[in-house]
Amino acid sequence: MTNRIYALVGPHAAGKSTIASKLIAMGIHFIPTYTTYAFSERGRANKKFAQLYRSVSREQFKQLDLVIQFTHKGDSYGIRKNDILDSLKDHQISVMILEVNGIKQLNKLIRKKLITVYLMADYMTLVDRMLNEGYTNDEIKYHLQYAENNKEFDSWKITDHVIKNTGEPQDALAQLLTIMGLTAVVPQKEFDAMIK
Repeated sequence: MTNRIYALVGPHAAGKSTIASKLIAMGIHFIPTYTTYAFSERGRANKKFAQLYRSVSREQFKQLDLVIQFTHKGDSYGIRKNDILDSLKDHQISVMILEVNGIKQLNKLIRKKLITVYLMADYMTLVDRMLNEGYTNDEIKYHLQYAENNKEFDSWKITDHVIKNTGEPQDALAQLLTIMGLTAVVPQKEFDAMIK
């Protein structure tokens, strides 16, 4: 089996962090994003983000050998080249969160070992999730405009798979596990018993 990296793509509040956290809890290797954003110093700090992002100083960030780099609201974000290469060497399956602009860059580095999965959610679902997280109207407006301006709502067109994520997270997770080949076909007898 070829070692692969599954990259979760989609707009803010599409469920990337939630799904990634569930995969980590299952023991699946995760490739973190390094950032100058200090989650612990601002609102909405929680364990979910602490395991997905590595906060570093601006000086430390400049020293990293990054394969993908972008800025958002004045903070820098990036993914280390060695994290990508080491994951392909050491893990059959790894997962990461990827900005749509990073797809082409990463495809150049690892070619057919990258599988992109777009998490699709409609405006109402995104707004509802952000409201439940305590976002202000201005913050919600910012994230939706950012997604529009960066064509995040259309980026499903350049991904390998699309998962509609408007319901419960476990539904999207089950679909992703199937894409990853982490589900098994049950023997016919068991299947017959399950559907009776």
